[in-house]
Amino acid sequence: MMRRKITHIFICMFLLFLVPFMVNAGIIGKGSAQIINNNEGAAKKQALNNALRDAVMQGAGLFLDSETDTKNFMVVRDEIFSSARGYVKNYKVLREEREGESWVVEIDAEVAASDIKNKLEELRILHQKMGNKRLMVIYNPTHPDALKSDHSAVSAATISIESDLLAYGYRIFDSRSVGYVFDQISQKGAAVEQWVKIASQHQVDIIIEFELITEKKKTYSKYAIRAARSTLQAKAYDVSTGRKIASRGTNQKQMTNASMGSYDWNNALSNASIKAGKVISEEISKDIVKYYEMVGDIGNAFFMVFKGFSKDEEFEILDILENLEGYQSISELKKSPEYFEIEYFSSMDKSRLERKLYLDCKAKGIKFLTKEMTGNRFTFVKR
Repeated sequence: MMRRKITHIFICMFLLFLVPFMVNAGIIGKGSAQIINNNEGAAKKQALNNALRDAVMQGAGLFLDSETDTKNFMVVRDEIFSSARGYVKNYKVLREEREGESWVVEIDAEVAASDIKNKLEELRILHQKMGNKRLMVIYNPTHPDALKSDHSAVSAATISIESDLLAYGYRIFDSRSVGYVFDQISQKGAAVEQWVKIASQHQVDIIIEFELITEKKKTYSKYAIRAARSTLQAKAYDVSTGRKIASRGTNQKQMTNASMGSYDWNNALSNASIKAGKVISEEISKDIVKYYEMVGDIGNAFFMVFKGFSKDEEFEILDILENLEGYQSISELKKSPEYFEIEYFSSMDKSRLERKLYLDCKAKGIKFLTKEMTGNRFTFVKR
């Protein structure tokens, strides 16, 4: 009986330890939005979204140090805060009322802290790996129903794609800086070889070409609200080889009561194109990372734990790691007496890295046992 009680207590303690890493309950999120043209409904919706973002911001703050928050602010903003609903598992509205010309909402939210942590780690790795890649976004219409390059929706999509990819850590080359050549080619469409040649001359690593396709004929509906649809097709090319490394497409819509071809209709089409640009940026960026991982250009990320080493040995190990062939960067994650964790980036594969580290440490009189874990993870214990 006593043993069963102890077991029960142990399980409860384990669950109490685990829960904070899964869901953070009781986060108070606050949001407000200005009421425009007496449209309280729109203001309520925006205020709630802002409250959700505020709750998620607090959840993300648990895992962000000041350096990460400063360097990767764009990444965090676009990839965490803009997807706030996906990280809030449940919420209760505590207060919802009008204050002057604004609508105010206060919520009690349950935030999926573990999901945020995983996403932040993924984005940090992506940002560090791709930070040295220079990328050019071009509009290359080839489909008969593609919008012309001077359409507002094309500009909106271009800005959306470029800003999102900038947030992922790419350097963006302004294709308009090639001036007359760009205008001549983009107006009539071009073979990718022409773009590759231009990109190579300007030290660009990756080209992303895209086109926007939308319905040309007026559609009639018995409803006042209709959808302005934007289909975005995009491809990515490695400039050094001319190889196509990604191809993605998405169809997004924006509801509107405007008539097709009107100013408001084109605004709705631009909003749909912005949504499409965001979707494509995320998908195509993942494809680019996978490609360069496959060819070994950006290397691999390793998580390493070292136990039982003195301070001098710790410094010696870090020095060895920084001087290994293929070294890219080290991030120290956690330190305590005789214990430290690091994130290590290298172009070497896992087995070769382990061998090189073992031999170089042995030559310095440092011996350890390796506990190999799944993925690119190691635990090294002093022997």
